[in-house]
Amino acid sequence: MRNRMIQRQIQFSLRVKRFGFTNVELLLVICIVTILIAIISPLIIYSRESSRMLQCQQNMKQLGLGLQAYQTTHGSLPPAAVWSTNELHSLALNMSTRPDLFTHANWALMLLPFIGEEQLANQMDYHQKISSKQNSPIRKATLSLMSCPEDDYSQPGNSHQFEPISGSAVEFARGNYAINGGSHNMRLTPGSTTIPTGDGAELKMDQENRVFQYWGNGVAGINIAFQPDDFVNGNSSLVVLDEVRAGIHPVDPRGVWAFGQIGGSITWAHGVNGDDYGPNNQWPRSDDILGCARLHETVGTETLTREGMPCVSYLDSNTNATARSRHTGGANVLFLDGASRFISDEIDPGLWHAIHSREAPADLFDSEHFAEQLSTENVNVEAELQNQFSDLKPSNEYPSELTNSLDMYFKLIPAGEFTMGVQDKGNHFNPPPETPAHVVTITTDYFLGSFEVTQSQYEQVMGSNPSHHLSEQSGEQKYDSYPVEQLTWYQAQDFCKRLSALPEEQAAGRTYRLPTEAEW
Repeated sequence: MRNRMIQRQIQFSLRVKRFGFTNVELLLVICIVTILIAIISPLIIYSRESSRMLQCQQNMKQLGLGLQAYQTTHGSLPPAAVWSTNELHSLALNMSTRPDLFTHANWALMLLPFIGEEQLANQMDYHQKISSKQNSPIRKATLSLMSCPEDDYSQPGNSHQFEPISGSAVEFARGNYAINGGSHNMRLTPGSTTIPTGDGAELKMDQENRVFQYWGNGVAGINIAFQPDDFVNGNSSLVVLDEVRAGIHPVDPRGVWAFGQIGGSITWAHGVNGDDYGPNNQWPRSDDILGCARLHETVGTETLTREGMPCVSYLDSNTNATARSRHTGGANVLFLDGASRFISDEIDPGLWHAIHSREAPADLFDSEHFAEQLSTENVNVEAELQNQFSDLKPSNEYPSELTNSLDMYFKLIPAGEFTMGVQDKGNHFNPPPETPAHVVTITTDYFLGSFEVTQSQYEQVMGSNPSHHLSEQSGEQKYDSYPVEQLTWYQAQDFCKRLSALPEEQAAGRTYRLPTEAEW
């Protein structure tokens, strides 16, 4: 009897429906949910970043359509900005600390009727300064088309407060797109090989006729506009707009869509022969902008460095500014053909320079591999060559010097580590070309040519001589032993390749290439 009762109790308990989870099941569910969150969270973050990137590029494309419509209507792209010569006696407007007194419309304001902002354009008094009371609603307007959603500083609460006189601030809304003023050197001088610099900006000041024009090698200048015929390198390889960052503090003048100033809505002098080359340049000398000293005092140099927004503390003028963004690893640009591309911070500085210059020769770009060129990062050449030449003999087994089959003289340079350049302290406006100092490691021994390649040596290898000073043009003067002139980088590369292919050089096991900057 007792056994039957126990069996019935067991059977009853088995029929009882269970509710809830055991501790083991609960822990298992928590683990699964945690794993799913760990897997999905990066995907969600990546999806949001991709969405913001896409929106940023779409904004640029819409602005590109506006630029094309403007060009169709006016026969040229808009000028970068209009600076009036009526307000100040001096025409040195590029050095003035009061741009509020002469800056009128910029390219973005001129574009308003072509980007669906006719109502705002009708409110704009183009005969007045942008800082005037009449134009206050326009310069304060926050336009979604002018802002990249990735930049959390591009917000109404962080508008730029330009305060030339204490208590008289002029407010400007933020923006993230700037017209390409050029990759020229910031100096107003021709190029030089003594202190290696490229051609500088052009400046025209005519006091009698009250004319001021300021331009570089980009697609737009101050009080000057360029026509399609001025762009010799093709629409698909010339940048028209750069992405820029909004300033990180109201004092910071960078990233201001309606203010026609360098750094605000214009990129300028950010080429390979300056101190601001490439997107998101982090050298403390990069970005020479008005009010940077006050910015350093207000937020601190450490904050500017941490935020990736350096600027020169001892200069007080808008003379150069490069592309910047909050996207990881690069910035967006827009080409004249309307294509928007993301450019890596590690792009080859020479290529960055070329795609921002309307003067770059068309044959400089390989149209079939242009996209690949843009996505190729500028890598350490010595590191690439380390494995290639790892089986070479140690330096004590090489001669200290050699002369090849063309009587070119070379000296052995042993591998090692050394400090290249000098400290960038106390140099102020004119740093030596060797700044900044940095440690360089040469990973393999190599032979370095002691003298320039002569015209005779070049002609023996290439069968031609592009030099300006030729013997047949100079009477009795012989130039065979003079350095070869007027070479492109590609011609120099081809010379090394053909020199390596000479039977005498192959028999000796010698190959040639251009030296890296550190090696040279």
